[in-house]
Amino acid sequence: MENSFRISNDIASAETLTSNFYTDDDVFESSKETIFARSWQLITHTKNLKKHNQFPFTFLDGFMNEPLVLTQQNDEINCFSNVCTHRAHLVCLESCDSSILRCRYHGRTFELDGTMKAMPGFENVKNFPSQKDNLDSISTLIWKDFIFVSLNNKVDINSVLADADHRLQGYEFDKLVFDKTQSTEYIIDSHWALYCENYLEEFHIPFVHKGLTKDIILDEYQTILLENGVLQTAICSDGEDAISLSDSAPDSDKKMYAYYYWIFPNLMLNFYAWGLSINIIEPLEKSKTRIKYLTYTLPHKKQPNTDGTDVGTIEMEDQAVVQSVHQGINSRYYETGRYSAKYETGVHHFHKIITKSL
Repeated sequence: MENSFRISNDIASAETLTSNFYTDDDVFESSKETIFARSWQLITHTKNLKKHNQFPFTFLDGFMNEPLVLTQQNDEINCFSNVCTHRAHLVCLESCDSSILRCRYHGRTFELDGTMKAMPGFENVKNFPSQKDNLDSISTLIWKDFIFVSLNNKVDINSVLADADHRLQGYEFDKLVFDKTQSTEYIIDSHWALYCENYLEEFHIPFVHKGLTKDIILDEYQTILLENGVLQTAICSDGEDAISLSDSAPDSDKKMYAYYYWIFPNLMLNFYAWGLSINIIEPLEKSKTRIKYLTYTLPHKKQPNTDGTDVGTIEMEDQAVVQSVHQGINSRYYETGRYSAKYETGVHHFHKIITKSL
């Protein structure tokens, strides 16, 4: 469909996305190809391929439903279509450790590099096998042992990851341990982009997050625009929860409370002194969104858990306002709004990337 959305580069005169971005069925459907097929999605950690060299998954399950499989061979991790090139049966049905990929329907086998290996009953078939009998390769990116994949590989996220490398020098990435007890999923009644917009602005913090407001210095809160991303930084009010960084890190002389990285369109990486929380915002319907909340902790570190400063409380506060905004965005009396030129630069940046993508 024709892109009718426009956002002025001048935030002081710009109007926000019109409400039909969130309410129109065609716009939501088209975003599968215009936004999400081009994106990088965080899938898993390399530790999940230590015991199993085949890891099947669905790219944006419930939305795009693309069956894919990660394979590991000689410490090299790759991603392929998980659809057999014979009759479209899924090849790998569960994580396993095997030297070949075998389709259970008719026995076609593939090497771990996606190349078709053998196919019973095809002895007299002409011009077989050909390149199209191999599994399609999917773009893969590994950063700090986190595995990302992209169907189209059109959105460059390297500058965001490079910024995190630079700022988080000394952060103990290699000691992060997945905490299953603190990880969960939420389904909320909201458009996916509204959750991202709330995340991308500091404007609401003193009104919504009373506990967090006491832990950080709001006057020193910063929003930094990156290519296909946004970084927000917060400084501790007392220094007790400061992130440990090396002397070479640009913020080593500051008591950093958090680095909040958003990567277009739907990924949040939140770095704290105690570890890393990850939010993956997955559309299901235009009025329903799944939030995958993953927690990785550092040894001998604990999350703050008093006076509303724990991330669980903050998450619930955010979800409440996002769902309220979703109700309002569907009102006949709302079409578009304006940006705070001081506090909503991240939202403006997000909207500009969206209009460029659509």
